[in-house]
Amino acid sequence: MPEILQNWSSRKLWIIVLGVVVLVAVWRFLSFNVVVQCLPKLPTYSVMPGIGEYPSSDNILLEDAAFSTELKPKLCSEVPVPESYLTLANSPAFIDISQPFTITTGSSVCVRVVVPVAPSNSSVSYSPFPGTPWDSVLLDMVGNSTGVSIPVALQPSNHAQNYIRDKTHIYEADVVLRDADTYIPTGYIEYRNGMWNNEDHIEIPPMAPEQLVVNSLVTVEDNALSDFSLGNYPNLPLCTEPNADGRWVAKDMLPFNTTLAADNYGRVWLPYTCQLQPYTYKEFAQCLQQKHSLIHWFGDSNTRRALKKITTFGQWCSEPNRINSIQCICHDSAENFGVYNSKSSVIPIDINSAMAVSAPALDANLGTVPANNSRIIMFRWGGLTPQNNPPWPNTFAANFTRRMGSPSVAIFGLINWDTAFTARIYFIQQVELLAGHILQSYSSNTKIVIRTGQYYCCTYDQIPNFKRMYTRLRNQYFNQYLIDILQKKLGAAYSISVWDVSQIAERRPYAARKEMALACPSNHVRAELVDVENSLLINHL
Repeated sequence: MPEILQNWSSRKLWIIVLGVVVLVAVWRFLSFNVVVQCLPKLPTYSVMPGIGEYPSSDNILLEDAAFSTELKPKLCSEVPVPESYLTLANSPAFIDISQPFTITTGSSVCVRVVVPVAPSNSSVSYSPFPGTPWDSVLLDMVGNSTGVSIPVALQPSNHAQNYIRDKTHIYEADVVLRDADTYIPTGYIEYRNGMWNNEDHIEIPPMAPEQLVVNSLVTVEDNALSDFSLGNYPNLPLCTEPNADGRWVAKDMLPFNTTLAADNYGRVWLPYTCQLQPYTYKEFAQCLQQKHSLIHWFGDSNTRRALKKITTFGQWCSEPNRINSIQCICHDSAENFGVYNSKSSVIPIDINSAMAVSAPALDANLGTVPANNSRIIMFRWGGLTPQNNPPWPNTFAANFTRRMGSPSVAIFGLINWDTAFTARIYFIQQVELLAGHILQSYSSNTKIVIRTGQYYCCTYDQIPNFKRMYTRLRNQYFNQYLIDILQKKLGAAYSISVWDVSQIAERRPYAARKEMALACPSNHVRAELVDVENSLLINHL
């Protein structure tokens, strides 16, 4: 009898152990999408002082995230959204990346962000523009070794509730990754419930950042033979368009030497499908004299900073002891600059490449350029806003080309004032008016260059006297609307190109973007970045 009891006790013990193992396995399976652990060494997106502390100093990775190389990459349109996502509420927003988690260079991954419905803390009702997201989510795929940062252009998924207030919203994007590395999805929710669009409200709402839970990393396998590898960069064709996709790479990581302009961290901008040539400003002046002796340039203070570099042949803000001055970082409006009359609405400048000098153009007939010179006529506009004095349409008064000449290039640098000071409907009306003036004023021989507005992120306008309506999504919307309409209205009559200065700022590491947001309320870029922006135009022309 005791022997029987002993055997039974042993069996009972084994049954209990087996039961515990089964329960643990079931618990781990069910809790895969719930249990989180911190990875303190992963790079983070913290919120700058003055806006509030970030919920945590670490990214979060769901436990036991799986890696698979068995499945081929699929587009978001091929990956169904789990029905359970649509009914989530009062839980953390999270990033969902569909398998595979290991891909080849140049492949894409489907990245989704799920923002469960949550009670609003605001007594004011905001609304996004038609067809745009309710929630503003800043998200990048960040290379753990290279520091390459690729923005995720999230759009609402194909679900009706994405366009309804107080519902769970799902956003998605197919992200192409071309550099070998392990990528960490990193970002946060800037605004919920349409608060990113504040144009109908007196007060500018502060950002209310929310961290995103991360469920996986993505590894791009190394392939030295890839067209996108750094080793292949010198073999790429020369860049001819000023909006090619690219990334920032530290100079000390390059397998070749370059004299390309670098940012203040020693990184250079390298497009993926073409190579930028490090032309000097003197070479550019020679090119202008030969090919584009007359240019019309419409723009704001960002154009002023670009012209300071061009007309000084790169000398402005190039001295090591001055590069970190307030004028070079941001505020240069009060700076004495002989060829640029900041009080005038029309600023003609002659550039002599042989002598490497620039001077104000004093001719009565600005359309006639002196021999051996090129001429840039800047029209100082604050966007298409009512703040312009005189009103911007007055620029195209009677006999415009007789007075100002017929340029081979007309550059339009808008958006920055528009997104800050005007409502969407007003901007739409002004863009229509602008397209009409261009058609009436320029022949088809004039190349039209659309310079995007400056990238904006990481903060909100805190200057009470201005109440500028800057937000990242407003800038994106205004940029894209201007490009789309001008291409639609003018594309049949003109050669149109997009000088994308916004992209090169957006793809800088987040810390560099945040640094600029704090250093320059005017949203200018540092002088080093002005050189990089100009290099896109120089290679294009």
